[in-house]
Amino acid sequence: MSLCSEISLHSVPLWNRGFYNGDDQDSVLLYPELIFSPLNKSLAIKSFDSSNVVSVGEYKVKASLASTLQSIFDKYGDITSDSKLQSLATRTYHLETLAEVVLELQSTPLLRLSESRAREVLAIVKDIEIAKIRVSWLRSVLEEVVEATRFIHRRDEVAIEKEACDEDLLLAKQDMELSLNKLADKEKELREFRERLMKTTGKLGSLEMKKSCLDKRLVFLRSKVEKFQGQSVFMDIL
Repeated sequence: MSLCSEISLHSVPLWNRGFYNGDDQDSVLLYPELIFSPLNKSLAIKSFDSSNVVSVGEYKVKASLASTLQSIFDKYGDITSDSKLQSLATRTYHLETLAEVVLELQSTPLLRLSESRAREVLAIVKDIEIAKIRVSWLRSVLEEVVEATRFIHRRDEVAIEKEACDEDLLLAKQDMELSLNKLADKEKELREFRERLMKTTGKLGSLEMKKSCLDKRLVFLRSKVEKFQGQSVFMDIL
């Protein structure tokens, strides 16, 4: 006979017998304070096939959970040593629940863990902690996980926004580079134009000076020659 199937009405405290159904010999409520906790809608201990049970210390647990529970004990010691739970069956239930939580977290990528599920698992661990089972090492991690699940979708949204911003920034830099190249070409053209203008201005000044000199020489030469035009050179001599 298994550990859980040995529980009878005589082992149920007086404060709990109101929850006991004599017609259901396989279900006994042992911890009414957690009736409405996320651990279970009714925290009941069921009889099970002992062939699927192995021992981890003093606890007989499901074979599928034994390795995980043993790893917890190896790393954190007997986490139930301070527990107020008198019933070995109840402590066993809590430990199996804890092992199931650890297995779920180990097998679930963060992207697939919803915020609501993370909060539910955290609530389960807090309920286990109420029973003075030392699980602060897991609660602290779960609190970070809950925060991560709250921000993970926002992180993805910001990543998409950043990607679009990076593309816009690249296009803006390319446009700026093109504008600067055009400005450099314009400045080069402006420098060349100024150089041509200075040369033209210098040439114009030289030509104006030359024209002025030629005008003066022409006036002088005309004054010497034109008074004799159309007349005999010696007409006025006699």
